[in-house]
This record gives sequence, structure tokens and C-alpha cells, in this order.
Amino acid sequence: MKKLIAFIAVMFLTGFCLAYDVIELEPIVITPYKVAVSSSINPSSTDVLDVEKLNKKGVFGLTKSLSELSSVAHATTGGLGGVTGVSIRGANPHHTQVLIDDIKLYDPIVTSAYFYAYNYMSLDNLQRIEVSKGPFSPLYGSDSIGGTIQLITKKGEGKPKFSYTQEFGSYQTAREKLSSDGQVGKLAYSVSISRADVNMFYSTRYKEGNDETDPYQNLNSSVRLDYSLTDNTTIGLLADYTYAKYEYDGDSGWPLYMPADDDDNYAYFYQGVGAIKFDQQLTDSFSHKARLGYTRTYRKNWESRGNDSWYNGKTYQAKWQGNYQPCSWDQIVFGFDYLRELGESRFFSTFWNAASPKTIANTKGYYIENILTPIENLFIAGAYRIEDHSIYNRHNTFSVSGSYLIEQTNTKIKASYGEGFKAPSLFQLFDTFWGNRNLNPEESESYEAGFEQELFDSFRFGSTFFHTRMSNLIDWTPTGYVNSGAARMQGIESFIEYMFNENTSLKVSHTHMEAERLFDKMRLLRRPNNKVVCQFKTTLDKLSIFADISYVGNRVDTTTILKPYVLANAAFNYQANDNVEVFLRFENILNERYELVDSYQTPKFSWYLGAKITFP
Repeated sequence: MKKLIAFIAVMFLTGFCLAYDVIELEPIVITPYKVAVSSSINPSSTDVLDVEKLNKKGVFGLTKSLSELSSVAHATTGGLGGVTGVSIRGANPHHTQVLIDDIKLYDPIVTSAYFYAYNYMSLDNLQRIEVSKGPFSPLYGSDSIGGTIQLITKKGEGKPKFSYTQEFGSYQTAREKLSSDGQVGKLAYSVSISRADVNMFYSTRYKEGNDETDPYQNLNSSVRLDYSLTDNTTIGLLADYTYAKYEYDGDSGWPLYMPADDDDNYAYFYQGVGAIKFDQQLTDSFSHKARLGYTRTYRKNWESRGNDSWYNGKTYQAKWQGNYQPCSWDQIVFGFDYLRELGESRFFSTFWNAASPKTIANTKGYYIENILTPIENLFIAGAYRIEDHSIYNRHNTFSVSGSYLIEQTNTKIKASYGEGFKAPSLFQLFDTFWGNRNLNPEESESYEAGFEQELFDSFRFGSTFFHTRMSNLIDWTPTGYVNSGAARMQGIESFIEYMFNENTSLKVSHTHMEAERLFDKMRLLRRPNNKVVCQFKTTLDKLSIFADISYVGNRVDTTTILKPYVLANAAFNYQANDNVEVFLRFENILNERYELVDSYQTPKFSWYLGAKITFP
């Protein structure tokens, strides 16, 4: 009740609207507040990745792009095609929400119901990636405890153009991409299709006798259409498809259960996303948008003639959002979300067959947010959400944030508080052996405070302290799943950025973090206490040079400590003319031997050479 009263107090200020013009500054972020907010006054910690810049230095995959952020840790089980978990600020991988144009991406039938297909998702047809750190459940619902990753697709514009990209490199890597975008009359379009093959990578330790290669194939395709019915009304279509096939290894058997070669294990991954979009500006002060989305994630494993399994998960999503601006310094955002998730699976074996019948859950969420800028350079926002789940019923969350820009010194101070939650998965609720329909959502409370300072228009630095406490975590026991766990993550994020000139820049970011279980103070798995990322870029006429070096501290794995490592990369992009660019990328220049998951290898020193040809 106190949280609701606090939010009503924030909302009450909307009755005192004064005529004050707020100047919108660039660049902007969208994910933290569901509407465009200037980065100069945004209180929420948000990193923005420009996909075009990533492509210029030969980065085409989602996992590699996220690894450039010091607050993000990732781990892949089973080589290039293995399952990948992404942890933001030390939260569990299933506490990271992933969206593509507001449509939620995850596998509803996997154990913890989260998105793990980072290795399979390319950057094709994306314009930017926004990584908002901290809980955003009041706006986005379940899963958004550690953070929210929004994949924003590219909107076509200008005269239609076509491009072809070809890349070759280490481990018998080959990648091809064909894309086109532009505008024809009232129709804007953007389309791409790409394929990647890696044929000579060893997932498990070669030195221990695992000499079987684990080939990996990947196909991505994406289409975005935007049609202007009127100057104020647009309808659109999004279709995205991802396919992956890879070999995976078995284990050495009892009692070690360490990864070992197995030459007849194959896994297949299919993900389809479809959405219909509607956007309309009804008046100068009111606009609204609607989304109808569908996702399907299908997985199939084949281990031998007598061992096979498949998993089929679907979601149906409906979202509506209204934006009302009663005066120039007040904006109210409100809406509702509907999610229907379904899942079923089958396992076939020579000795044992198992089937999980189709299970279904429905979720309805209602939210309201108030964004206030009552005086120049002051930003205040509060959000409240009521969510109804068909099994555990109602759950409410609240958040508030604020920032102030001291214009005389170019200093921004910021702070925020928020709650997050993660709904029990279909597996945790309905599994025949371990399911528990009495489970409640996992919960979190987070706060952060920090500052950003700009000097001489060329030097920026800042630091943010964050703290998150999780409770009601769902743990497995021999008798089934129960709410019993608790954890704490806290640390400091800092950065320094210097622009030598308009063509040369240097940025260093560092995250120091402690992530531990509360009952025994044990560190959470595969999360480093320290991660430092240093990025350098310069342009000399037609040649762009990129260099980055990262330090990742030690991490706790199930039975061992993974040693720290330093990873250095360099990339070169030569713009021969308006239509041709050539890129060369060297990865792991120091030939560092490191592991993200115990006993699974990572690429050693490798190189990749490619070119992009554009047809106007």
C-alpha cells in the first residue's frame, strides 16, 4: 500500500501542469521508459550499441556485440552452437528479458523459460541494441530483473539499395548475407537473409583426446514493412526466422560427467517471430500503438537411433500502449499486455519414454507511468504495474527514478529504485515429476545512484553504484521445485571516454561486482567480480581502425574456479568507394586459452576477412 500511495503522489503532480517547453536532445533511448528520452537526462543505466558500427569492424553476432559491455557476462555450454546465458549485473541468465520491436523472445518450454539463443541471433536487419540495466518489471513484466535487451529493427528509407556481404576465416568459417532496404511510395521496407557455417571447431578440450570437430550451421532471415496510411497512421509487419544446427558432445559418465566426444549427437533450433504493428498520432497530445505477436521455438535433439527428443513452445502476445501529454512537461504512459504461452515435449529412448502434455498459462498486465520534467534539466518518473497470472494470480511492482543535470558544470546526478519479478515457468509449474503449482514469482528490489560528468566537450566519465536483493528464488529439490533461495548483487560501474578529435576516441569501462547466495555466501556461478573493457577507434581517410581489449576476472563454476583472462581484438575497415568496403578482423590476438564453462574450449587466435558490396 505504501508503494501505491507513493506512486499516486507522483501522479498527483500531473494536475499542476505549467506551460514550459522541453527541448528534446539527441541521442535518445526508448527502452527504459517506453518513449523517447534524451540520453542527457536519462536516469536509467542504458548502453546503446550501433549495429552499423559493429558491422564495420566485422561483428555480426548478438553474443559478440554484448560481450563489449563491462556489465554483461556470458557463458556458452558446448562450443559455438551451445546454449548461451547472459547475465546483467550478476543476475541469473533467466532474469534477462529480450525483446525485438516490443515482442518478447524466449522459450516457454525450457526449464526456466528464458532466452538463450544469443549465439544463433545475428545482427541482420537491426539498427540498434539497447541494454537497460536494472529491473523494468513495472513496464515489461516478468523476467526483467537484471535488465532488458531491446533489439530494434531497421526501418527502410530513401532510394532502394541492395548489398551483399561475404566473409571467410578461421575454423573454416564462411558467412554470406544479402540485404535490401529503402522506401517505395508510402511503403518502407528492410529485408535480409544470411547464412553462417563453422566446420572445424572443437567444443571440448582437444588436449584431452577430444579430436572430433563440432560443425555449426546458422540461418537468419528478417523482414520489416512499414506502410503510411496517413501522415499520422502507420501499419507494419515484422517477420524473423532463425535456424541453427550443431553437433554437441556427451559426457564421460559417472562419476566425472565431464564433456567428451560423441559423434552422433545433433541438435536443431528453430525460432519464428511474427508481429503486426499499428501506430497512430490522434492529437498533438495523444498517441497510441498496438502490437500483435506470435513466437514459436522448436528444438530437436538426436543422440542415436534409440535416443531422441523434441520441445515445442509457442507464445501469443497482444500489447497496447497510450501516450498522453497533458502539458509540455508531463507525459503519462499507460497500457496493457496479454501473453499466452504453451509448451509440450517428448523424449524417446530405448529404455525409457517420457512425454510432457501441452501446458498453458495466461498473463495479463496493466501498467501506468508518469514522466515529469517540471523544471529545466530535472527528470522524474514513476511506474506501477498490476499483473494477473492464471496460476499464481496477482503480482504488483513499482519503480521510481530521477536525474538532474547541473548545467553550469555539465554534471548529471541520478538515482532509481525498482522492483522486479520472474514468473514460474511452465516446466516448474506443470512438470509431471517436479512441477509445483503453488510456486510464487521470484522477486527483487534494486536501487542505484551515480553521476556522469562532461568536460571540455571531449572528456566524459561517470560512476554508478547498484544493489539488488533477490528473494523467493525457485530451487530444485528431490521432491520438486520450491521457493527458497535468496541472493544479493552489488557493485560499481565506471567509465571514462575521451574524444581526441572527431575521428579518434578511447573508452574504458569497468564493473566491479559481488554476486552471492545469501544463506552460505557462495559466489553465483560464472560471474566475474571484475570486468574491464577498453575500446579504441580512429579513422584515417578511408581506413577505420578498431582495437579492444578486455579483462575478465575469475569465475566460480560447478566444481572449479575459472581463471581470469585477457582478450584482445583488432579490426580494420577500408571504404574503397561508396559501393565497396573491405574488413579484416583479428580475434584473441594474444592467443589466450580461457574457458567460459569448465572443460569447453573457446576460439584461439583467429582471423576473418570479408567485403560488402552495395548496389544503389
